[in-house]
Amino acid sequence: MTDLDVLLAVAGLTVTVLVAAAMILITPRGTGDAFDDVTDPQGAELSRADATGPAHTAARRRRVGPTG
Repeated sequence: MTDLDVLLAVAGLTVTVLVAAAMILITPRGTGDAFDDVTDPQGAELSRADATGPAHTAARRRRVGPTG
């Protein structure tokens, strides 16, 4: 290995360790569950879609005539 290879390996390892440490340190502590279904109102007022309803008109287009 050349000196450049070693330098790049050390630099890559250093950056990887710093990014992992930053991700650990930036994570908030002592907060509630991020995926709490009881307090999450998203989707609470949505109606159910009709599974047997007709498809959208764009999905039913047929190719007519020569293409190209």
